[in-house]
Amino acid sequence: MGSDIEIIDNFLPPYQFKSLQTILMGDRFPWYYKPYIAYPEKEDIDYQFCHHFLGGDGSSNLHLMDSFQKLGRMIRIKSNMRPRTLFHRRSYYHIDDVPGATKTSIFYVNTCNGYTKFKKSGVKVKTVANRLVSFDSTLEHAAFSQTDEKVRIVVNFNYEH
Repeated sequence: MGSDIEIIDNFLPPYQFKSLQTILMGDRFPWYYKPYIAYPEKEDIDYQFCHHFLGGDGSSNLHLMDSFQKLGRMIRIKSNMRPRTLFHRRSYYHIDDVPGATKTSIFYVNTCNGYTKFKKSGVKVKTVANRLVSFDSTLEHAAFSQTDEKVRIVVNFNYEH
């Protein structure tokens, strides 16, 4: 992998991961409709559901993210749930423009055939449960939807490292 992109498989111990996965994929976890993926001002035909743990439109359930505090000083923690599509759909390439954040990490909650692609290097990171990919916040990346599972769930961390 490029030196700008770090991948850690089995990031959380199995018992912690299974507990978090069960909550985020359960029928009692609150998700909120967002009519776009990356840019609200662009006409985006895709949508997703989000939950802000820290920053953004509010904060809730922050205790679920305690295991990730070792990454750095958290500024925003947001989870995205994207429904299955008939073919892979790409979000706009974007950076996570969060003031004060120098690093971004994406934690994959479930395994599916969706992925994250980095524009400059062309690197594709497969969506594998309990995988964490970390990179400089200025790297443009895009989310690709999945066609094999009902949802693709990730947690985005923006932090000062």
